[in-house]
Amino acid sequence: MLTVEKLKEFGVDTDEGLNRCMNMEAFYFKMIKMGLANEYFDKLEGELKNADIAAAFESAHALKGVVGNLAISPIYKPLSDITEKLRAKESADYVALYAPVKELRDKLLALCD
Repeated sequence: MLTVEKLKEFGVDTDEGLNRCMNMEAFYFKMIKMGLANEYFDKLEGELKNADIAAAFESAHALKGVVGNLAISPIYKPLSDITEKLRAKESADYVALYAPVKELRDKLLALCD
């Protein structure tokens, strides 16, 4: 079950996230669930595996906005790093860089059930 305390354990800035959701906890939780279930997570993973840098940049950039608005800091930081590397078209093992994002997203999404 999703709680403020559990989100804080993962490093989510719940104060900022709740503030952006008018301090309405139920609404914030609903938005967290929707954000973590965003189809762009799976889309990005496929684009990275296929080395489609342009499409991956668009997906990563969109996700960065979603998780940033929800103050999911532990996903935002690495996703932001990936986005900037993709923007610069840097050579990198993007699948490996994305793995911790996917793992944390999956753990947080499991809390939403």
